[in-house]
Amino acid sequence: MANLSLQHIEKIYDGGVQAVWDFNLDVEDGELIVLVGPSGCGKSTTLRMVAGLEDISSGQLIIDGKDCTRLPPKDRDISMVFQNYALYGHMTIYENMAFSLTLRKEKKDIIHRKVMAAAEILDLKSQLNKKPKQLSGGQRQRVAMGRAIVRNPKVFLFDEPLSNLDAKLRGSMRREIMLLHKKLNATMMYVTHDQTEALTLADRIVCMSMGHVQQIGKPIELYEHPANTFVATFIGLPPMNMFDGKIEGGKFVSELFEYPLTADQAEKLKEYEGKDVILGARPENIVREGTIPFVVTNNENLGMNTLVHGKIDGKKIVVCKFAEWCNYKFGDEIKLGFDPERMHFFDKETTQAII
Repeated sequence: MANLSLQHIEKIYDGGVQAVWDFNLDVEDGELIVLVGPSGCGKSTTLRMVAGLEDISSGQLIIDGKDCTRLPPKDRDISMVFQNYALYGHMTIYENMAFSLTLRKEKKDIIHRKVMAAAEILDLKSQLNKKPKQLSGGQRQRVAMGRAIVRNPKVFLFDEPLSNLDAKLRGSMRREIMLLHKKLNATMMYVTHDQTEALTLADRIVCMSMGHVQQIGKPIELYEHPANTFVATFIGLPPMNMFDGKIEGGKFVSELFEYPLTADQAEKLKEYEGKDVILGARPENIVREGTIPFVVTNNENLGMNTLVHGKIDGKKIVVCKFAEWCNYKFGDEIKLGFDPERMHFFDKETTQAII
């Protein structure tokens, strides 16, 4: 396995369109890094630059201390798993998994040993004589992973490998990738637009937007301490509720409600007296012991939790997540409050986190 260092990486296409801006990341040996963000944010472009499928416009890519910025893909010792499997339909599963080793003219006994070892890890031994069309989507994705494993690369790259699978199968394959990472102790970079995948898989997450890195950290860090409003609303499902207002006399004051600050919040926000800020509240940190009138529009029971959608003052749409089964009806009114220890405040102008 290997460590990677991406230093001031940028990608500028013909015509001056810039897809990635000043990307910096050090990946430790055996670490699983997930790049997450909306479509077009530059995450797949970054992965393809690491793989050598896209030229690096500026910056350096270091793999195990070696400058690989201008090396062709075949010399980087990297394997990539794509969204569409990219299997050869006329070959058996065994032949698909052995293909890269066959091209290298490896000895047949070495090829067989490596293919069987990968098939054992991925529970594919009974499928080796079949063709790809005879396998399910999840099995095909495992074959694509097996093809990467047999090469024993320094780095594994995954480009949205679960996007073509249904929800149940995605959950199953997420668990398989986690187990694979533990078994191989492999260095991995994984790209997804699904923040659930990012939270469940990653040792660290790189959250991107419009070609810029917004925050890098452990999943819990991005969830509990988002760097800005983009990360706050992108990470977490349902997303964080946001309220515009001002700090006035020890309170957060908006057109919808007033929220009295705790002593700690007041101290940290004293420089924002009279200034515009944003109050952020995750759905699970909204409580039903409060003074804010809230009219229910939807009640979604999820078993142990209920998502309750509604409006404050007939204007602001808010989502609450209550840790029990609820049976609210359209038009029901309840009074909301906030867990004071779990509130977030952001600078309105910069969108950066204050608390």
